[in-house]
Amino acid sequence: MKTSLKLTALATLATLLTACGNLSNVSDKGTTDNPIFPTLEQTKFNHDGTQVGSWVNWDNVRQIERGMNKDQLYNLIGRPHFSEGLYGVREWDYAFNYRENGVHKICQYKILFDKNMNAQTFLWYPNGCHSDHTFNINSDFLFDFDKDSLTAEGVRTVNALADKLKSLPVKSIVVEGHTDRMGTVEYNLDLSQRRANTVKAELQRLGVMTELNAVGYGKANQVKHCDGNDQVAKDCLRPNRRVMVKAQGVEMNASEKVAGQIGPAPLYDDKYPYSPHITGNPYPTIPAQNLQ
Repeated sequence: MKTSLKLTALATLATLLTACGNLSNVSDKGTTDNPIFPTLEQTKFNHDGTQVGSWVNWDNVRQIERGMNKDQLYNLIGRPHFSEGLYGVREWDYAFNYRENGVHKICQYKILFDKNMNAQTFLWYPNGCHSDHTFNINSDFLFDFDKDSLTAEGVRTVNALADKLKSLPVKSIVVEGHTDRMGTVEYNLDLSQRRANTVKAELQRLGVMTELNAVGYGKANQVKHCDGNDQVAKDCLRPNRRVMVKAQGVEMNASEKVAGQIGPAPLYDDKYPYSPHITGNPYPTIPAQNLQ
């Protein structure tokens, strides 16, 4: 009788521990139809201070991909910020701090694991939080020297960018033109504006319907400094000759209690190719899930 009671107690404990590690009813494939996010007051990551969560390195977040194990995720973004259980835990929750236009905000981040403890699903709450994006395109790939019409490679590159932008929940886009330091202020302002206008017009032609603005900054914002005026210096200054496309994401209202895969970092996936001349976030559109 005692043995039977002990076995029953152990079985019950194991079930409870497993359930604690599987708050959102995570499937064996690492998915859920009902993601449950803990309240921020439940976080265990405040070190007795007033703030909750961490100020994460967003570059590390953007390296996360499907199939990673817990040790790899731990090395990138640290331990989870909430207590989901002791055994068989197949979801991790985080609270990431950031500032948007000087306002302190928090994105909650959930990772779901399959039965083999490989990460499979990544959710943000609220859906669309911290979802502004900046894409850098080297002007040398877009335009010939001293020209403002797109090269064949430039057309392909802007096409790839347009596909990305059309998949994003974006409310406005600014196209910025930048040059290197060589040449006069007036010349570079004019060239950068014409190039920004060209990219804007091409994006509109390709069906990017969001509000678009184009601004030429000339040589005002240098990102790399090199001495000299010869070809070596010109090659060195290449990062300054760029077009930046800044997409402002659509804000989701936290009161809507909607979670989804739209946030500051996408799930990297080979089926979403992007141009090697664009640096930024390849970003698939994935339907959000409703919180209960």
